[in-house]
Amino acid sequence: MNLETTLQDITPLVPDEDNRAREVSELERLSLSPGQRESHPTGPWEVVLGSGVLFSAPHEVPHIRDGAEKIAERGTGALALALARFTTGSGITTAPGQVGDPNWDASSPYIERAHILADDGPTVDIHMMRPRGVELCIGLGPFPRLADGLWQVFVDEAVAAGLRVSVNWPFGANERTVTAQLQARGNRAVQLELSWECFNGPDLAKTRAWSSIGRAARRLVNTKRELSARS
Repeated sequence: MNLETTLQDITPLVPDEDNRAREVSELERLSLSPGQRESHPTGPWEVVLGSGVLFSAPHEVPHIRDGAEKIAERGTGALALALARFTTGSGITTAPGQVGDPNWDASSPYIERAHILADDGPTVDIHMMRPRGVELCIGLGPFPRLADGLWQVFVDEAVAAGLRVSVNWPFGANERTVTAQLQARGNRAVQLELSWECFNGPDLAKTRAWSSIGRAARRLVNTKRELSARS
């Protein structure tokens, strides 16, 4: 048995930073345009219409959970809409004026709209978390088989970018989340929790995080197209 490594399995210290920077610049450009505003008594949202993969950000603006205002996860909505445009997919994110929490309230109208936008494609629900020791946490939801084929791609790209990634820790996408409620309807869905640094910290963290998610998103789209072509 050969116990020597060829070093082919080691993530480089500088993982393709130039190309990643260009990809993130494109995502930032795509994030500048607002989505199409849709109104509802529980609070409006903005959408990008497309097909393939739905990208969701239910906490982009302040929201109300059990009567208490919760802080916004600024930047998650911009990323979700940018990814939708980056992949010609769909996107949905909350807009100011929420009276509830789409990621907490059972049968929120946001969930119904997301379900329609997703159609038969998967959903990637994006959130921001405080520093936890990893840059990306992937929640599989209460029906992990409906996250199969999704979470592996995000892990693969995150590791290739030099990010620390965890699965179902500290967030597993409990039964009240967008991911869980869509899975309960039969949708394939996965939850991504990105650390604060991936939006507001050093440029390197954002570059690696956004580019890895963009690359994973395009891989999911290409896989879906290949499967459709075979059927």
